[in-house]
Amino acid sequence: MNLRKIILPTVTSLTFAGSFIAGKYTSTEIGPLSTTLLRYIIASLALATFIFRQGKASLEIKTPDIWKLVLLGLFGVVGYHFFFFSSLIHTKAANSSIINAMNPLVTGTMAAVFLKERLPGRGYLGVILAFVGVVILLTRGDIEILRHLEFNIGELLMLLGVLCWVVYMLMIKKMISRYSGFTLTFYAAVFGVLMLVPLVLFEKFSFRTLDMSLPSLLSILYMGIIASGIGYYLFNLSIGQIGPTRTASSVYSLLPIFVAILGLIFFGEAVTLVMTLSTVLIIIGLNLALKEKE
Repeated sequence: MNLRKIILPTVTSLTFAGSFIAGKYTSTEIGPLSTTLLRYIIASLALATFIFRQGKASLEIKTPDIWKLVLLGLFGVVGYHFFFFSSLIHTKAANSSIINAMNPLVTGTMAAVFLKERLPGRGYLGVILAFVGVVILLTRGDIEILRHLEFNIGELLMLLGVLCWVVYMLMIKKMISRYSGFTLTFYAAVFGVLMLVPLVLFEKFSFRTLDMSLPSLLSILYMGIIASGIGYYLFNLSIGQIGPTRTASSVYSLLPIFVAILGLIFFGEAVTLVMTLSTVLIIIGLNLALKEKE
């Protein structure tokens, strides 16, 4: 067995898992919007260094597509990360990661509805199982919570983040035939930063924001360089080795497990039976829906 095919998605997932821990430090101290802005300023600079390798042609876009690239920045950078970092303020990092693992499932389902991409029959069973897992997490296994609609705000915020990411991914699917992944990612990051600059004023962003604690500073650097740079690079390498379906299945299956371990180490977040059951159902659903079909 080729160890590279195992190591790549595993390390990618661990890299992404670190964002949940890093984000919990920064979102509490400087706010979700400021955290996203600083992360993507670093990420944009890192992406800019690839322009020389990609060539100036990678920056060429058609005028009618500019508004679509702006929407990529709105949903994929501003929207998703605002809800992601906001959720970390109100709930455990592990809980956010469990819901985040729904991304490929919801994207596949919405692609089937709006882009007429077919899911295999088992895929719909997978979606149902994963949905049950999320409901169990939201209700803490108590059916009375459903009757009174008393959900944890942190997990609801992460669900909104998932919806933003789904819109972003559906737009990527529509545009990837005309532009490279680098071009779409670069412009999404740039337009996201431009939109965030005025938005952070609502969080009273100032140069004093930059005088943050050492853990928050290291967290910003980690998210900007490691997670947004190296993590996505490893993700693409994994796709090249084992394909997009297996990569997504492996990375998102391992993500809640890694985040739970890191959350226990850094914040002493206990792993509960409800969290474990939710994770198992979502992982089974994920693998059913994304089982090899390439």
